[in-house]
Amino acid sequence: MQFQYQAADTQGKIERGNAEADSKEQLISKLKAQGKFPLEIKEGRAPIKIKLPKKSISAKERLGFTQQLAGLLTAKIPLERSLGTLSRLHFGAKMDNIILQLRRLLQEGLSFSAALEKFPGYFPPLYINMVKIGEAGGMLPQVMTRLAQYQEDDINFRRYLISSLTYPAFIMGASLLAIIFFVTAVIPQFQDIFNDMGMELPLITKLVLLVGGAAINFWFIPVIALGGLIFWYIRENSTPDGRNRLDSIKLRVPVFGKLLEKIVTQKMVQSLSLLVGSGVALLTSLTITSDLIGNEVFARALREAEQRVRQGNTLASSLAAYPVFPILAVEMIAVGEEGGNLNYMLEQVTRTYDNEIKHSLSVFLALAEPLIIFLLVGVIAILAIAIMLPILNMNSQLGG
Repeated sequence: MQFQYQAADTQGKIERGNAEADSKEQLISKLKAQGKFPLEIKEGRAPIKIKLPKKSISAKERLGFTQQLAGLLTAKIPLERSLGTLSRLHFGAKMDNIILQLRRLLQEGLSFSAALEKFPGYFPPLYINMVKIGEAGGMLPQVMTRLAQYQEDDINFRRYLISSLTYPAFIMGASLLAIIFFVTAVIPQFQDIFNDMGMELPLITKLVLLVGGAAINFWFIPVIALGGLIFWYIRENSTPDGRNRLDSIKLRVPVFGKLLEKIVTQKMVQSLSLLVGSGVALLTSLTITSDLIGNEVFARALREAEQRVRQGNTLASSLAAYPVFPILAVEMIAVGEEGGNLNYMLEQVTRTYDNEIKHSLSVFLALAEPLIIFLLVGVIAILAIAIMLPILNMNSQLGG
């Protein structure tokens, strides 16, 4: 039977909780044996109140929690005790609070996956479904280890992308700021000098002065345009149809679109590999993955492919019906299905696209960096020529 109880410890602190016992008398004896003095006992379970942190936990916090828990479970330490150990470590205020609540939910009799479901947005569906499979198959330590590896690979991949693109982005930003400063602050000072000279200016000088004057007098036009573009992006990104239009545009951008296609494909196949390899049903894996890949075009195509699989088609033939999925990935998946090694082939596709992305980025960076420098030098040369030509012409006239 389930009971709600209130009890006081030797220091007079009141404790409230739920407990299971054959009778009230047995529960009273159990509490007294623990050094507690029962104050009130009622039949039934008290509703569990969950305090959700105001902000979600970071991927790094979730990874640290998963790695430590996987290690403790692998060492055959019981789950509830493992959470007790983790609650004394420091992962961050939000994560520490969640661990304490997870442990309390386990003590109340919930399964680990059911406890995780109390925190929507903090643990994604992939995470919870993996835990369910681990609990059902008695292989939670192995599943947590795979989850930890998956999260670590994902974080490292994101770091690689960010670090690869940071330098070109910095160079472009710094170059743009330098050009804006030169056009709006330096060029106008020379304009007064040229006006006082009263001489005919070269065409290139007139154009540069015109651009500088426009930048000073009509600066609000690009600001308004940028504000309108941001507003449009936010509005489009707030609805599924809008996200579909945005993602479709992104995939059509030269160079970047192909790279984005490889990145989304890698994430999709990596998630499928983890889920299918852990025993999650293929249809469930497709549903979960479609919510994870972060690209509405791919997500919609994957949901439609899921319906085709549900009707009895193979995964490869279902994916092949939609051009958004790369031919290489589809063909490799087909080989895996034909040989009865789908999970192995999904792992191979993940590695293939990891290498493809790294190669594409290295080629992009090898071309982008010198191109950016060349453009910057070209713009600076044009500005310098625009200023120096009138001065040289004046010197030649004075010399003549």
